[in-house]
Amino acid sequence: MKILLKTSVIIVILLLCTTTFGYSQGKGILTGKVIDNNGEALPGASVVVKGTTIGTASDLNGHYMLNGLESGKITIVVKYLGFDNVEEAIDVKAGGTLTKDFVMMENAKALGEVVVSGMVAGQQRALNQQKAADNMMQVVSADEMGRFPDLNVAEALQRLSGVTISRSRGEGSAVQLRGTPANFVNIQVNGEQMMGSTEDGSRNTTLDVIPSDILSSMEVQKTLLPSNDGDAIAGVINMRTGTARSLKPRISIDISSGFNVLREKLPVNVKAGFQKRFFPSDKNPDGLFGIAANASYYKTNNGYDRLEADRWRANTLLDAKGNKIEGTEGTYVPTDFRYRYQEGSRTRTGGTITLDYAPDVKSKIVLSFMYNRRDDDDTRYRRRIRYRGGFFDMGDGKIGTDRVTTVMQVTDQRIKLDNYNFNLDGETTQGNWKLDAGAFLNISRRKGINPQFNFETPDWRANGKDIKGTDDGNGKPIQIKKNTVLAQLPSFATKYLASENLYTPAVGGAMDDPSRFSLKNIENNDNQLNGRNITVRGNAALNYLINDEFASNFSFGVKGKFMFNERYRLTSSTELIPNGDPLYFSDFLYRDEVSSNFLNGNLNFGPAPSLSKVKDFLNQNPDRFDLNEHKTNYRRDAHFYEGIENVVAGYIMNKSQFNKLMVIVGVRLENTNVDYKANRVFQYDANADPNVNGGQLPGANPEDYKYTAYTSTPADSSMNYTMILPNLQFKYDVAKNTILRLAWTTGYSRPNLPDIVPSIDINDETRKLLMGNPSLKPAYAHNLDLLFEHYLQKVGLLSGGVFYKHIDKFLYRSEGLLTDTSNPYYKHGAEADDQYILTQPQNGKNAYVYGAELTFNSTLYFLPGFLKNLVFTSNYTFTNSKATTDASRGKLRLPGQAKHTGNIALSYSTEKLTLQASANYNGEFTYALGSNNEEDLWVDKRWQLDLNGSYRITKGLTVYAEATNVLNAPAFIYMGNKSRVYDLEYTGVFLRTGFSYRF
Repeated sequence: MKILLKTSVIIVILLLCTTTFGYSQGKGILTGKVIDNNGEALPGASVVVKGTTIGTASDLNGHYMLNGLESGKITIVVKYLGFDNVEEAIDVKAGGTLTKDFVMMENAKALGEVVVSGMVAGQQRALNQQKAADNMMQVVSADEMGRFPDLNVAEALQRLSGVTISRSRGEGSAVQLRGTPANFVNIQVNGEQMMGSTEDGSRNTTLDVIPSDILSSMEVQKTLLPSNDGDAIAGVINMRTGTARSLKPRISIDISSGFNVLREKLPVNVKAGFQKRFFPSDKNPDGLFGIAANASYYKTNNGYDRLEADRWRANTLLDAKGNKIEGTEGTYVPTDFRYRYQEGSRTRTGGTITLDYAPDVKSKIVLSFMYNRRDDDDTRYRRRIRYRGGFFDMGDGKIGTDRVTTVMQVTDQRIKLDNYNFNLDGETTQGNWKLDAGAFLNISRRKGINPQFNFETPDWRANGKDIKGTDDGNGKPIQIKKNTVLAQLPSFATKYLASENLYTPAVGGAMDDPSRFSLKNIENNDNQLNGRNITVRGNAALNYLINDEFASNFSFGVKGKFMFNERYRLTSSTELIPNGDPLYFSDFLYRDEVSSNFLNGNLNFGPAPSLSKVKDFLNQNPDRFDLNEHKTNYRRDAHFYEGIENVVAGYIMNKSQFNKLMVIVGVRLENTNVDYKANRVFQYDANADPNVNGGQLPGANPEDYKYTAYTSTPADSSMNYTMILPNLQFKYDVAKNTILRLAWTTGYSRPNLPDIVPSIDINDETRKLLMGNPSLKPAYAHNLDLLFEHYLQKVGLLSGGVFYKHIDKFLYRSEGLLTDTSNPYYKHGAEADDQYILTQPQNGKNAYVYGAELTFNSTLYFLPGFLKNLVFTSNYTFTNSKATTDASRGKLRLPGQAKHTGNIALSYSTEKLTLQASANYNGEFTYALGSNNEEDLWVDKRWQLDLNGSYRITKGLTVYAEATNVLNAPAFIYMGNKSRVYDLEYTGVFLRTGFSYRF
């Protein structure tokens, strides 16, 4: 809080000083709006004093301002792609403010017979903003977002060059830029950073919580300015909420429904918008006060089919007698794979409201609020098959095992994400000075309630010993002679792993008959994550001339970000163990076959327990369950962390226009201080000394190792570091609509908070262990970018660029079976074949990323007849990289880097009818690094085809239809090579139809 107060005081002093200096200037000001003949704002319009380098660009609302003008007559030239230039003489008075709106007309000669539909108009707005930008930026307008059937922000961003997205439940969720990890991207709303709300504590929020239809635009900034936050090696994604633009009220309503093919359910989507300005006056003819609001509600009943096989182990195969087969060493076998069938509902609610007060044309105050919420309410059925013991070569690519266990699980999964954003911004222009200041509050919350009911078969094992929980019909446990193959994989080099029983007990049914399963435990994995970001900032900018000729702008500013994160398990997070007689799966049966069309018709799922039956039994018979206090408490202590990050930054920047050449030079300084709290947890045998023999009884056989007690030690710590970030950029106007950009920038990326605290997240059901790494350092990068842009007068863009990044201490995810015997979570003895999968973040040594981007967007006006209404958009990005983790692995591809990404869309657009087919391609990339190349995890390449169309019935009323993922493309992760499935998910085709009304 002291740092927050100090930063606020510094901002106020700077602004007061610069305001005093600004008032002494005797220059004139010209301001107003740039609009089309329908009164619509034209953002990104170039407004220049003819014969000089003095100029500006209109903002999102079409507003422009030229300050520091010498008194006398000047000529203003206004340019906008696809419109006739406007020239008009203006008489500037010293110390005065003149308001002048410019109305632009479409350039009929340049456009020819191009129909300027809503689609083309949206493209115009986005391209003009991109053209006017000082740095390398892509802009997606609200109209552009409406072109595609994209319901959330991640889906909309995938249409841009260099963007790769990760998916969850069939929707885009995380975004990567130019082949770098997702945490190298800074996610912002109205220029300020949002806090993460993902289960793993990632710094960035999941973007499937934000509906795209409540935003006015999005910006993807691929080169940073000194005024940008520096912790963004890959770039910045900035979501903007709209402000009111017109004195006439504008209302929009959109209602739709559809069909989810996989689960055969109907969704509903409703959105509405309103904006209006009030109280026009002489000082502000556009109105002193404005209100803009948007709301969106979306609910779908959907689900997914998934196969998880995350436990591949290198083994030597055995023959029928149990002898090792020479030459089969290092054969990877799936020792644990799971079928997951999930059905339920997802509800996404979003809303924005923006109030602005502009007492005159030189000053305004804007208060904006954005709220987003996502509720997932699901029932998940999981069938888990565990192969352990020996692995036998059965011929024809079949692998058998002499030890098998099956687990059936039903989960009542409820996840709620909330995200609140408050922006308060003010700006004023006084003479040659422009001053702005702001405050921002972001609150993110994630709450998960996940009771899991686990039924398990006996541990079927062919070793000649008693198998607990079985009966041979004579009152004795079943025994199976050694080297008996109990089950086999018909093929382990397939995406669709399946198990076949080769052994059937004499009595009692098959090894995986529902009557063989008994309730093992009930795990309540209930947790909460909270994040908060309080930001204050202040900036000042001075317009001046170099040699009375070259327009320049000197700016500086300070910012303080004060962030808080915490994660903890709720008091309801417990493990319950049934007591008394066994509770059998057959008594809680849901149905004999959950899905005979599982994984796109390739497998049968099998039977599953009823969620309502097991919940009712628990509620009616609480005395049949005992609390496992040890596991409940140690998992709670290990999961906890709390962190405070304070970032104080300052920058200086100068921009000068030397005729056709713009030069930006500056530097940013950022100091980060991190304080965190966590627990180091160590498990041991309660009957032993935890400081001797790894917490086990002296001389104990590994078969008898126990973990029944634990110690929890506070692991509080802190770190502090300062980053110096120089910046140099050039923008050269080669010709009228042709631009060449060159930039050398620097940036860094902080590790996620849970990555640097020594916390541990344990999931005993999936046998996964997520550990922090307190030795992590922030990554630092030098970036070189060169971009050529040619804007087509008939509304389009041809661009090409190259980029290079050199990254020190890059961050990556290491994942593999736990092999460190000194780790307190290493399983000894009878559980040695069931080790945790350890996931831990690591610093690499260095990496370099280089690539090229190509974009071509154009109306196909040159085609004959009705074909002239076709619109073609495309982009392609090639990326390559080399990364070094340690000497043993040599040079690797940087995790997260896809070599090829691209988009292509062909649209037919008239004043009333729009039809479109669009395809998105994401190339394969490394998801996580294992201990060697064979154990690296890869996300496979993926094509997605979407179709959509709309027809305007009357003015304001439009009907539309959309189909997404038409090819039913799955999400596929593999280990080492594509014959080893790690994760495979189908979400099905999604259809939607509805109508929208605007007036």
